[in-house]
Amino acid sequence: MANRPISRFPFIDGSQIDELDLLTLVHVFEVDPTLRNKKITFAEFRNYLDKYYLNLSGDVVLGSLSITGNLEVYGDTYLKNLTASGLSSFSGVIIQNNLTASGAISGSTITGQNASFSNITGISGVFTSQLSGATVTGNTVRASNITGVSGVFTTRVSGATVTGNTVQATTGVFGALVVSGLALQDDLTVSGDLFVSGSGFFASGVNVTGTLNATTVTGANAQFTSITGQQIQSVSGIFAELSGDTVTGISGYFALLSGSSITGEVANLTTITGSTLHITTPSGATPAIVCSGVVSGDTGGFIIQGPLIILP
Repeated sequence: MANRPISRFPFIDGSQIDELDLLTLVHVFEVDPTLRNKKITFAEFRNYLDKYYLNLSGDVVLGSLSITGNLEVYGDTYLKNLTASGLSSFSGVIIQNNLTASGAISGSTITGQNASFSNITGISGVFTSQLSGATVTGNTVRASNITGVSGVFTTRVSGATVTGNTVQATTGVFGALVVSGLALQDDLTVSGDLFVSGSGFFASGVNVTGTLNATTVTGANAQFTSITGQQIQSVSGIFAELSGDTVTGISGYFALLSGSSITGEVANLTTITGSTLHITTPSGATPAIVCSGVVSGDTGGFIIQGPLIILP
């Protein structure tokens, strides 16, 4: 076959090629023209191809790998540097070091131990342990427990129980408000009725523009323009007008005193006007009426106008 051209050589199947089979080639840079025709085994030719192409399995890429088309990986892939200008599809990716993405990372499920992002945007999210950040915003937050240093709510705060040390609000509407201790620094305005089941203590004055109704009103000092009641008891008092069915007191100064029954220890009165004056004789030798000084308008003595009846 020495004179047979290459085009007339018989064919050989690729599966029948051995490592020691030879290929002919022309080494164009050979100086001696008689030595330019050379031979190479398939084993050495494969070593040559390994410099430029990847093997089917077990190959290692030492430099950068650029893929301009699609890359489909169906097994475990370990990459040192990967640059893809097109679309890459992975059925499973394991990243031992860092993953830096200048574009978007999306998927049905993204899992991992730690994720650090400058910005996360999503439709929904489930966090089983903790969600924290300098600013956490959203339309709806549903949580079993929220703990924070401060919070600003522009529309509404609601719940079965809302607790805290201090609540500062401009206005508030409560269907029922139960507090163990309430301290007010400014004015309290009640547009409806105010019912107090316990006691009430006022450090300064209490002003009532309408009517004050109470079963018992007690205190160290009370100033009223007019007092009317079934029973009035006072240790001392100064009244412009005092009337009632029963008025008792230790001492008092009255511009006008009237009632069905008026009793007391001491009464200093300028004028007594009434239909009947009853003076009960005290026990012992104490006189019923003791008059000192001027009793009537002159110094003539005690003047009684009308009949005088002395009973035994």
